[in-house]
Amino acid sequence: MSDKTITCIRCKKPIERKSNLVVSNMKMVLRPFHEKCFKEHVKMKREQASMFFDAMPINGTYANIMTLIFLLLITSFALVFEVPIVVYVLCAIYPIYRLSSWLIFERKLA
Repeated sequence: MSDKTITCIRCKKPIERKSNLVVSNMKMVLRPFHEKCFKEHVKMKREQASMFFDAMPINGTYANIMTLIFLLLITSFALVFEVPIVVYVLCAIYPIYRLSSWLIFERKLA
């Protein structure tokens, strides 16, 4: 397998297009899915009534908006408010996951 091959965690087939890639955070680990496989996975998890299952992908428009919101929060905390360092760390978690998703998966399919 080449370094550019990304394999779906559910069907074990390669993901060839960036538009078909969905990256999800499962137990604090980023996992790649085909879009169809991710929808099936979400449906299965909802049927199991998993309480802490997050069905939002790390890549996509929603993730970009959330990343921007968290970065604006960090900036406003640095410039306007005085908050403990732990708040910065908590606000940086989502942008770090988003950046990791891009570096590990999305960049290879660009």
